[in-house]
Amino acid sequence: MVFHENAPAVAVVVVLMMVTVQCAKTPVIDEASPITAAAVEIDGWRIEEEPEIYVADSLFELINGGAEVYHRFGFVQALATQYADAEGRSISLEVFEMGDVEGARNIYSDKTGGSGKPLEIGDEALGEDYYLNFRSGPFLVTITGFDSDEQTQNGILKLARAVASGLGGTR
Repeated sequence: MVFHENAPAVAVVVVLMMVTVQCAKTPVIDEASPITAAAVEIDGWRIEEEPEIYVADSLFELINGGAEVYHRFGFVQALATQYADAEGRSISLEVFEMGDVEGARNIYSDKTGGSGKPLEIGDEALGEDYYLNFRSGPFLVTITGFDSDEQTQNGILKLARAVASGLGGTR
């Protein structure tokens, strides 16, 4: 085995390049964004799972099969968590921050297809029996209940209004 005199320097350069590439790929969470406060407390419902933030390609972990569309329209980051009430009903919250209002509008239109009952939440909202979608500025929010009980529907609406308020989009 021959040891080249420049081997230690080459090894250092290779390690530095690897670290630089890894750092360049490390997603940055925008902690100043209102999305970080979107997991709000509401009466009768508790946060069951620690909110998770998804950035860059980690979005595929949240919405496998649909993340490409979000990236195409300027995806920045997403927050997801679960809520539960005392009777064991569950609600999931997903908040997607897009790069601009137009990106959020495109995703909202694609996701809702214009169907649902119009609601006065955020800039625009449509609700169904067990879920609703609303848009507030560059944010798209999906709240899903796992049944269509009246208590679950009320929890979905209460959570949507609280999240919209936190994102600055009350109406």
